[in-house]
Amino acid sequence: MKYAFALSLALVLLVAGWLAYAAMAGSQQAVSHIVVATGGSEGLYDELAQTYKRELEPFGVALDLRPDLDGFFTLKALVIDNTAQAGFVKGGFVGGLTGRLATDDDRTYHDKDVSVLRSVGRLFAEPIWVFTRKSDHITALRDLKGKRIFIGTKASGVRKVSAHLLKASGVDTTNAKELEEDLPADARPLLNGEIDAAILLLPPESATIQKLLRNTDIKLMNFAGEADAYANRFSYLTKVVLHQGAVELSPDVPEADLVLLSTEAALVVRKDLNPSLVTLLTHTVFNNPKPGFDKFGDPILFYRAGDYPSAHDPEFEIAADAKAMQQSRELPFLLRELGPWNARMGLPFAITAFANEHGNQLILLAIPLLTVLFPLIRVAPAAYNWAGRRRLLYWYRRLKQLELRLDGSPNTAEIVSAQTELERIDAAVARIRVPIAFTSQLYDLRLHINLVRQRLSLPPARIQPAE
Repeated sequence: MKYAFALSLALVLLVAGWLAYAAMAGSQQAVSHIVVATGGSEGLYDELAQTYKRELEPFGVALDLRPDLDGFFTLKALVIDNTAQAGFVKGGFVGGLTGRLATDDDRTYHDKDVSVLRSVGRLFAEPIWVFTRKSDHITALRDLKGKRIFIGTKASGVRKVSAHLLKASGVDTTNAKELEEDLPADARPLLNGEIDAAILLLPPESATIQKLLRNTDIKLMNFAGEADAYANRFSYLTKVVLHQGAVELSPDVPEADLVLLSTEAALVVRKDLNPSLVTLLTHTVFNNPKPGFDKFGDPILFYRAGDYPSAHDPEFEIAADAKAMQQSRELPFLLRELGPWNARMGLPFAITAFANEHGNQLILLAIPLLTVLFPLIRVAPAAYNWAGRRRLLYWYRRLKQLELRLDGSPNTAEIVSAQTELERIDAAVARIRVPIAFTSQLYDLRLHINLVRQRLSLPPARIQPAE
């Protein structure tokens, strides 16, 4: 009984394996390779992605990191060229494509192209830093009318966010000079009067921000008066406070509390990315948050353990598989157990993905298959015995017919004919190959052939009828 069940199960697994192979052969979605755009934020995106890459390798999934893709080029690779399947995007970069401040082209691009993107989650805070000369009386974005402003390079994510906020504050290219450049860490263009302000969108631990915060000749804009209004107006913005002395305590940097606006970096994927890859990537992201300390061991500003990664995204729809992963925080059993084992065996991640995505269906398929196969398998031993004996029984019948011919006092010619027939039977039986279990029956047949041969060797008058 147990052998019958084992054989039934083996057949079911064989059918399931064949179906998996057929499905994978006809589908290109079950892949084990993700191209990730990691440009921007002074390499901090790429550093975080390196952690993801190490975590995914044991599952047989390879991340191809592209630090050359930043801002607009990230979106272009994701939604137009389809040369990347995932990428880091600054908060507000896509949000600026909607609303009454957006152009018709912006809205069309958002609805048609950006709609193919789904979020895995928000990763960490990236405040909006607006630096001006300390001697200038600039206290709000509206004061930048008639000024020269660095708003970030043309391809960077910060340029779109900067232009959107400036436009909301009444500042645009008609009344100010918006220059598509980044402010260097030494703030030289600002200090020598080439520009009047610079807007940056970087994590607080970036080398450029840390150096600019300690420059006593420039100041950081305080959004205290309108921070709540900006946060209410734009869902991708939040209000954060840079407290007095948070950067340095001797002397205090900053000299007083400053209210800033902050966005959050997001990791987005194409909506056609394999569901198992999305699940695995989400699990990796949420189990490998950005460290709370910088490379010098100092706490990172605005970092609170447990805040990030965040499952809330105001700009992108959360991927369905990412949402399920965020809620459970546990990998599905087959993905967790089968993935590393398959990778060690050298099997492609496509097999793991198929099992993870169709495991329930295969179980439901196995139930009716077992119901049909199990009774059939019970008769397998009898069928096996019949198949093994079938060839022997044929020659037994031929031998029996030959013996019947000897029962009627055969003459010499009939004996010679019977001897010829017997030798043909013997030669045919000698060529039969049977399983070891049927060897004894084969030897019984050959023994009976010899007995008939002995009868035929007697004179015709002495041949006795077979009993």
